[in-house]
Amino acid sequence: MEFNSDSRSFCAPVTVLDTVAEQLADVDLTLPDYCPDIEKILKCTLVPKIQTKSLSGGQLQVDGYCVVNVLYVESENKTIRCCEQSVNFSQNFTLRDTPENYAILTKTKPEYINCRAISPRRLVMHGAFSLYVKVITTQKTTLFTPEDDSLEVLTKNIACADLTAFCQEQFSVTEDVSVSDKPQIESILYSSVNASVTDLKAVTGKLMVSGEINLKIFYITDALSGNTAKLDYILPFSQIIDCEGIDENTRNIVSCDVMTYDIRLKNDMLSDKPAVAFDAKLCLTAEGYEAGTREVITDAYSIDYASAPQFENLKSLAEVNPVNESYIEKLSAGLDDGKISKILDIYSDNVTVDVKPEDNNLNVSGKINLCIIALDDKSFPIFIERSYDYSHNPASAQDCNAMFFPEARLSGVSFRLSDDSTAEIRCELKITGGAVKNQATKAVAKVDVFEDKPIVQDSCALTLYFASDGENLWEIAKSHNTKLDSLLKENSLEDITLDSARMLLIPKV
Repeated sequence: MEFNSDSRSFCAPVTVLDTVAEQLADVDLTLPDYCPDIEKILKCTLVPKIQTKSLSGGQLQVDGYCVVNVLYVESENKTIRCCEQSVNFSQNFTLRDTPENYAILTKTKPEYINCRAISPRRLVMHGAFSLYVKVITTQKTTLFTPEDDSLEVLTKNIACADLTAFCQEQFSVTEDVSVSDKPQIESILYSSVNASVTDLKAVTGKLMVSGEINLKIFYITDALSGNTAKLDYILPFSQIIDCEGIDENTRNIVSCDVMTYDIRLKNDMLSDKPAVAFDAKLCLTAEGYEAGTREVITDAYSIDYASAPQFENLKSLAEVNPVNESYIEKLSAGLDDGKISKILDIYSDNVTVDVKPEDNNLNVSGKINLCIIALDDKSFPIFIERSYDYSHNPASAQDCNAMFFPEARLSGVSFRLSDDSTAEIRCELKITGGAVKNQATKAVAKVDVFEDKPIVQDSCALTLYFASDGENLWEIAKSHNTKLDSLLKENSLEDITLDSARMLLIPKV
């Protein structure tokens, strides 16, 4: 039996590092002169941002900074203000060696932040966040192929998604966002940025990625009155990635992460159009798969010598499907004691994601941490924080059992006061990633042939064998040291599993 040696292998992603490190953030902050005194702390948050990630000589270094932001009620006019300070961090990880082709995936998760006011103008904060790091590379698996036709082999065709393209690229997006149609921005209270891919187009060796950045700003319009407003801006972006092995026929999975961003108010006295200067660093990771089949040898033996096949649990991907779905989660939040006169803003500072197989599909679940800034019935600022469970089964994840690059983002929030203490909230969640079907096949890794132990053939020219219903012709041929093709031909059979009991003629080799 001849095999095409060019198709006797496949490639798949493999994780060579998967770890987490805790980073501490200690801040001793004194308010600058232009900030009024603190009467009440509303919310203290810790936002990690990654500036660089590099791998060389088996050492992975991740550098960045975390921004500690404090929202508080100032003592004079009882309005919302904020102060913030940055703390740098650097973390090293050790790998056994540096892969030739790799991608570095990073994720941060704030764990806790404690804030204590030493005085109306001094704060001491102690917090920590987790830095999750993965290094992914490619691994080529070679399938067993006999050197000649001296072995009898049993083969099986399996669906196999072959990783043909794998790349990662960082790039920057810079934009001056006009706010001339919005209320004046005096100072920014907090901001959030997330990015998503909206369209992919592949040509040979290049991937054209289109996406959008969602920029949200909550700010003060007038310091004296404490009036606030929101800016929700969609910034489109496009990037062409050089990615060897990608083409029009590959199934492509792309992850887009915001590493760091910066927002500044532009004080241009010569312009009558106020603007916000926005800079962001994005990281795109792309995988391209070619769907097809592979012929796997599941058993083998020699008809001339004693032999012993050795098996391996061959792991491969049977299916790869990009996931990019949105759905609506309806929630309700209220005060346990007191009344709400006005909601100023609702946002999420954290959405967790967990993926589990469920009834031939994938279940994506986690928690949404909602933050609500409002005014009570006396127009005093209050802060409400609630955590909600969510669960969704993506339609594009049918028959899959795992997901690459799973991400859940809150892409939109709308709300209304249903009564004076309860808010009805409508959250739009976007689920992205790559749904895959992992499979394992028992396959032959090698065959030991003992040439010093020749098989003595029976002197009979023909052997009669009474087979039972359901018996396997491969096992019969193997036990009689004959060829499967000869057995099928001699008995005018096509299927190797018998559908009824019958007498078989066992030919001599």
